[in-house]
Amino acid sequence: MNVSTHEPRWRRLLDGGHTWGSLAVSPTRYGVTRYRLVVFPPGMSADDRMLLRVWRSWPVWGMTLFLLLEILLVPAIGASSALATSTAVFLGTGAALAAMTGATRGDVRTLSAVRMAGVDGTALAEGFAELCALVNDLAGADCERVDGEIDAVEHELLVWRVYDRMAADTHART
Repeated sequence: MNVSTHEPRWRRLLDGGHTWGSLAVSPTRYGVTRYRLVVFPPGMSADDRMLLRVWRSWPVWGMTLFLLLEILLVPAIGASSALATSTAVFLGTGAALAAMTGATRGDVRTLSAVRMAGVDGTALAEGFAELCALVNDLAGADCERVDGEIDAVEHELLVWRVYDRMAADTHART
């Protein structure tokens, strides 16, 4: 099997659907929906973006790896040795990723909003409206890039504007 034919799939999986970051929508109980917009620093390389995405998902896949190692190692080397090995792998991968993403991890901008059914608070509505405006700007930039209306430099400029607006909003709220 030729490994290079599968590389673009793995890169796409690790790099995500958008070069600018991600939007997570989480409906929860009792009519509460959480929205989380994550924007990476524009101009970041694909490799740095992938490392940041792997770092951000480390608690999930790291614990999965820990449990898998426990299942496989307990019968082979015993409970205490398996626990020590699994813990070392879990913490070691986390530490390695923390070291590799240290330079860029602090530059990631995040904006969260919560909507609750039946609650029309002004602060909640303003936060959600701002998040929607930023997402619309990013989605519009992606669509224009795909349609060939703008090139990569103009797309990055639009992402910079959103990135800078997120910093201004953070300072305005504190």
